[in-house]
Amino acid sequence: MKIEIDKQIVKFTPENEKEVQELNKLWQYVVACEGESFKLVPIGMFVPGTSKEAMFQTEGLKVETAQVTTPKKKIRYVCMECNRMEEFPEGEAPVCCGQPMHPMD
Repeated sequence: MKIEIDKQIVKFTPENEKEVQELNKLWQYVVACEGESFKLVPIGMFVPGTSKEAMFQTEGLKVETAQVTTPKKKIRYVCMECNRMEEFPEGEAPVCCGQPMHPMD
């Protein structure tokens, strides 16, 4: 990726197809089609020769956090045809030998 700086303008020029795709992804990430566009704000520091990357945060972008889900209780099921036993989350009745398995617990 070629980067040119001219006063307040920073120009990114991709040099291969992967960089074209990544620059397009960045553009879509930062430029909002509806409403206000977001700003890239530097994080930490970049020291040539010491740091291998420069990091930026997208200011104003609301990130959805993954909700903490409690694990479902597992129930042991048995197949009445072949006597195979398996554990599955409650409410997910498995099928074996063409028949629904029966809960043991």
